[in-house]
Amino acid sequence: MSTDIAKPRKVAIIGASGTYGKGILARAEETGVEAVVVTRSPHKFENVKPTTRVFETQLDDEEKLKEAFTGCDGVISALGDDRKLRPKTHYLPHVWKAMKAAGVTKYVGMGSGPMMMPGERPGGFQRTVHALLSVLKVFGVDMLEQNEWERDSLLMGQNGADGITWVLTRPVRPTKTPFVGAYVHKDERGPMDCSIYDHGDFCLYCVASSEWDRLAPHVSSGRQAKK
Repeated sequence: MSTDIAKPRKVAIIGASGTYGKGILARAEETGVEAVVVTRSPHKFENVKPTTRVFETQLDDEEKLKEAFTGCDGVISALGDDRKLRPKTHYLPHVWKAMKAAGVTKYVGMGSGPMMMPGERPGGFQRTVHALLSVLKVFGVDMLEQNEWERDSLLMGQNGADGITWVLTRPVRPTKTPFVGAYVHKDERGPMDCSIYDHGDFCLYCVASSEWDRLAPHVSSGRQAKK
């Protein structure tokens, strides 16, 4: 990735106050992309740049969401995967329905490093983590439920996701280190750390490009090693 790759003209961002959301918004403002921050807490965005509009609404108000999304090239969601509050299950069906009502079909969401895609062979990290997660699941703790629900909804076109063109990014460990140019690969995993600014840049690129449609690539802060 680099600073001169394709960027959308205008995007809506959900979850812009979270760790990864801050990186997405920062890169939008740094590169001149118009951003519509969709939030229930506008006081968190008092110092945004003129290219950013803060739109206050609940995430289950489809009419307001439609208004916010109209004219955008895509929607980027940095909603978390809290297994108790279950924000993806509760809100993403409304987001997807509102997108289609607004004539917006490009969606970029966030999975997690351990989340598997159909046909994917697990790496060493995933095998280790899944063993631990399997133990937790026996005790009723499903750490991947929200991410896998989002993945399955998009893959199968369910819960309002029919007709959506999507990318799910899979960063592993967020850092606030500077933008360096991300290594992005659909199969291989790079270094564990991922700069939130590299991830943000990649999300913006995915709105403007069809290169990663229907994929869940890994994103890391290191550059791809030369072979």
